[in-house]
Amino acid sequence: MRKISHKLILGMLLVTILSVGILWVYQRVFLEGSYMNSRVEILKATTEQLSELYDDTEAFLDNAESVFMERNIATEVSTIDGRIIYSTGNTMGRGQAAGFRVLRGEYLEDLLRTGEATTTMVHQRQSTELFTYSKLLEDGDTVITTSLPIEPINETVQILERQLLIISAILVVVSILIGTFFSRFFLRPIKNLNKSVNELAAGDMEARVDVEAEDEIGELAVNFNKMAEQISKVDRLRKDLVANVSHELRTPLGLIRGYAEMSRDIHQDDPVIRRENLDIIIEESERLGRMVDEILDMSRIQSGNMELWQEDVDMMDLARSAVNKYSIVAESKNIKLDVMGERESFYVWADRRRMEQVFHNLVSNAIAHTENGNVDIVLTERDNVLRVDVRDTGSGIPQDEIEHIWDRYYKVNSSNRVSGGSGIGLSITKAIFESHDIKYGVESIPGKGSDFYFEIPINK
Repeated sequence: MRKISHKLILGMLLVTILSVGILWVYQRVFLEGSYMNSRVEILKATTEQLSELYDDTEAFLDNAESVFMERNIATEVSTIDGRIIYSTGNTMGRGQAAGFRVLRGEYLEDLLRTGEATTTMVHQRQSTELFTYSKLLEDGDTVITTSLPIEPINETVQILERQLLIISAILVVVSILIGTFFSRFFLRPIKNLNKSVNELAAGDMEARVDVEAEDEIGELAVNFNKMAEQISKVDRLRKDLVANVSHELRTPLGLIRGYAEMSRDIHQDDPVIRRENLDIIIEESERLGRMVDEILDMSRIQSGNMELWQEDVDMMDLARSAVNKYSIVAESKNIKLDVMGERESFYVWADRRRMEQVFHNLVSNAIAHTENGNVDIVLTERDNVLRVDVRDTGSGIPQDEIEHIWDRYYKVNSSNRVSGGSGIGLSITKAIFESHDIKYGVESIPGKGSDFYFEIPINK
């Protein structure tokens, strides 16, 4: 049985059969005993009520006659030796009272020992089986006995069995119908979800499920749509990565091959030009290496394998190192690169190598988008927190693109980008910030420049 619909129908059927089975067992095993116990409880309650009214003769007689007429419970008051004081049966001409006939033997012994006794007997004239209950009053001599005819329960049981058999057949049919209805009702969204899963697996990245319910199935559909959106996003990023990496790799690889061939075929006898060619080959090789390192870093971050080796790190020292590293590149683009700080050193608890990556990515990003301007690294302390701003006077970032700049392989104005980056530097920077629990952000005005900042506690 592989279909959920069949399992649901079978489940409904089993629940119905189990319920009917319990009713049959109860009727066969417990119904008669339950009926007997209920009769005894009725007699005890009636006798107790009459005992409380015994001293009030008028109230006692009215109550005794009332229960006899309404519930067919006969009452008899007698002494221990069997002398009858009052009997509703005799008074009404029914002849149903049984008190003086049971006050003997073990019944009488139980009555004298415990103050009450219960038994069954057969009416002598009517051949009717009676429940009989007696209670000894506080005077130790007066006994109130009540009796109630036992209805022919066997005949009732047979009627109930026939009705239960019909009801069982109806319940089985109804359970199958309800199971079929609910299986279709519940399985329809699951089938739609399965259809969308197959479409997504077949490559349709726009496959989604219409969410109609608010239960667990609806929650599953919502989560599927979220998953599909993420997969669609990853697929777009993958395509962008292939396109970007193909584009970025093509240029340095072409340069490396071209200058290598020139050195071999044309300039092999000119050491000066050959050296210049080799310098270009080395530079492009380093560029390729940086791209590969960034992609590997991104892979480690995505897999959750980025480890931090935290220590006391002087952020001022890292900022100066970044300025020294990019001073030649900045000078070639007529950019004034500088670092400014309120103190000579700012020590924080961080991973030195990762924070070097942060400065590298932010400074290289600022230089890539700036021509004939300024790039400043500004370090300021506020409430024992170091704020680092990397400000540039470059092209800036459009407001509708600011929220995407931290995404993998996303490039602002990629068609005009001249940095030659892979588009994952800021994404790696974001991952480093979040792994250090560092607050970060960016403020930018198109045409005037950008300010990338982050804040980290200072070690005192």
